[in-house]
Amino acid sequence: MKKFIKRNTFQIIIVLVFFSIFIILILGSLNTSTPKINMGVNTQRGEVSVSAPENSDFILKNIDGNELQLSKHLGRPVVLDFWSSWCGPCIQEAQILSDAYIEWRNEGVEFIGIAIWDNEKNIKDFIDKYDIQYHIAIDNSGMTAVDFGIVAVPEKFFIYSDGSFAFKINGPNNKDSLDGYIARLLNEDKKNK
Repeated sequence: MKKFIKRNTFQIIIVLVFFSIFIILILGSLNTSTPKINMGVNTQRGEVSVSAPENSDFILKNIDGNELQLSKHLGRPVVLDFWSSWCGPCIQEAQILSDAYIEWRNEGVEFIGIAIWDNEKNIKDFIDKYDIQYHIAIDNSGMTAVDFGIVAVPEKFFIYSDGSFAFKINGPNNKDSLDGYIARLLNEDKKNK
């Protein structure tokens, strides 16, 4: 009987500890004075200073296992998008980017997506779901993202045809804002030639 009481007492204490932790977590999430943090997802939106060294390059494997190198796609302006399939803002703009590529590729703009901190199955499902036809590279280690100064997704670099950086945009875009940035990239690229 004593053993039974000790075991029950121990079980009750464990349940109370877990219940207390659960209550603390709920109360903490209700506290509006504490800033909310979305790890890995951009909360700063719009144009920001470029974080990568000028003329940065990379060699990564694409979704088919072939090498993809940024410098081999220069000679035309490039939209370089860092994203992840689990990222809400990336999901929000996926179809917009997919459609923009189809619209702007005939104007000479190249798109390259770099999926970071993700897995191959989710990346392939994402590509299929949004009919992404531009190049997608995989940066599982996140080292290319680090080299480019990426702190969260999505982040986009707009690159002139000579490889120099035009500007960088954090966060998702709607169709109008993305079209505006691409038109600006093309216009500035023509002036720089």
